[in-house]
Amino acid sequence: MVHTPSASLDLRPYQREALGAVAAAEQRGVRRTLVALPTGTGKTVIFSHLIHARGGRALVLAHRDELLGQAADKLTRVDPATPVGLVRAELDQVHAPIIAASIQTLARDARLARLGTDFHTIVVDEAHHAAAPTYRRVLEHLGAFEDAGPLVVGFTATPERGDRVGLGCVFEEIVYRRTLLDMLRAGYLCDLRAVQVTLEADLSQVRVRGGDFAEGELAAALLEANAPEHVAEALGEHAAGRKMLVFVPGVELAYETAGALCAAGIRAEALDGTTPRDERWAILARLRSGQTRAVVNCAVLTEGFDEPSVNCVVVARPTKSAPLYTQMIGRGTRMYPGKADCLILDLVGASTRHELVTAATLIGLAPCDLAGGRLVSEAVTEREARGYDIADGRLVSRAVDLFDRHALHWVTDGGRFSLSLGDGMLVLQEVASGWQVLRLGHGGTRQVVASGLDLGYAQGIAEDLVREAKAAALVDPNARWRHRPATPKQLDTLRRMRVRVDGSLSAGRASELIGAAIARRGAA
Repeated sequence: MVHTPSASLDLRPYQREALGAVAAAEQRGVRRTLVALPTGTGKTVIFSHLIHARGGRALVLAHRDELLGQAADKLTRVDPATPVGLVRAELDQVHAPIIAASIQTLARDARLARLGTDFHTIVVDEAHHAAAPTYRRVLEHLGAFEDAGPLVVGFTATPERGDRVGLGCVFEEIVYRRTLLDMLRAGYLCDLRAVQVTLEADLSQVRVRGGDFAEGELAAALLEANAPEHVAEALGEHAAGRKMLVFVPGVELAYETAGALCAAGIRAEALDGTTPRDERWAILARLRSGQTRAVVNCAVLTEGFDEPSVNCVVVARPTKSAPLYTQMIGRGTRMYPGKADCLILDLVGASTRHELVTAATLIGLAPCDLAGGRLVSEAVTEREARGYDIADGRLVSRAVDLFDRHALHWVTDGGRFSLSLGDGMLVLQEVASGWQVLRLGHGGTRQVVASGLDLGYAQGIAEDLVREAKAAALVDPNARWRHRPATPKQLDTLRRMRVRVDGSLSAGRASELIGAAIARRGAA
């Protein structure tokens, strides 16, 4: 059975499909299933609905505090009446009907013994870690490998591990999968623009351990090649004005890179695994507000960190691991009002021995396909349209649907975001419990569509409503009507709203002013 969701966390079509696939697999007798979806597509929302639909006791396993907090928040929003307990370090709320637990805490004998074994559903978040002995031990204790054991569902963006250790020892089947490219093409993630910068660093002598470069040796090679200064130069040339996450190997390199960025006039901070929690939150809050433009990190923000306003990811650590690369660029793929794309800046070391993962290779393109910072969607469309299918010795061309990937034109005013809906406006505004989606009619009607959401999910609901209403042309930033002069009707509306107009006005700008005025009045 697929649960009919609450209004506050409505499900998108692919999320319903994922729940249906899990239910169908359970009917076939598959008890340990895996769902693979890219970062930013709402895996936490899916498993929250799964737990609510199945009923009974449930356990969510995660390996980072940030993931536990996100899970508890979504579970509470889907079912506010059911208490959610946390099991981590100082917390031991083992008697709650739904528990979100740290795998490091549960791996301890005393904590595991107090947990009990009467679970109906077990969810493993970031399930690519599930092959580790700590996860297997906990799952075995809970009877997950027994015929009558609980249903186990893993969620991950990267079902293939970088160290080539398979997940088949835990999960029986990937029952639902959508790739990064699938979700880019469907418009659920923001488009990517990639620029590759070759750093003259010889990585041929850097050893490989567990499927990727030995971190200490890689960091030393990059420091010797003056990587921090090169990163600063590349950002100044390609990422002016963008909000950035920078990934590097090694703690020393992280702080050296942040220092080089500051010296180049880019407000930057660094953090690592030893950064105290309160200090880390303060750094990330400054990134969110724009006070800090770049945060450089060493293996800290690859998972469990969500800041959708980030529109540049700098991969300043060459890697052979597609899962690691996917996790890094996934920090920038979330939608955000006014965010047209995310720049992926690849800092690649020259190498004679290692095959490196880049934005191009991850999507299945040649590096030249993304030359000049082209959008990934455009490059894939052109490559498909060229039709390099060979049949009977002939070059066969095939027609493909072109992407409709223009970001919708959001109007920002006083911390609110609004979209035209033809017969009214959709407005996102922040309230005490999160973000609220309002539908405002031109006649003064006011409807709360959803409330208590994170900004990315609120944006997704609003954009889905615009597309369902077939009003996307009204919010297409490239529509021709935007450049025409404002109509007499628009000018009259602005006068009645007492909005001052200086000089000539385009129809697009007039529409923005009218929308902002409606949003201010209706959201108050």
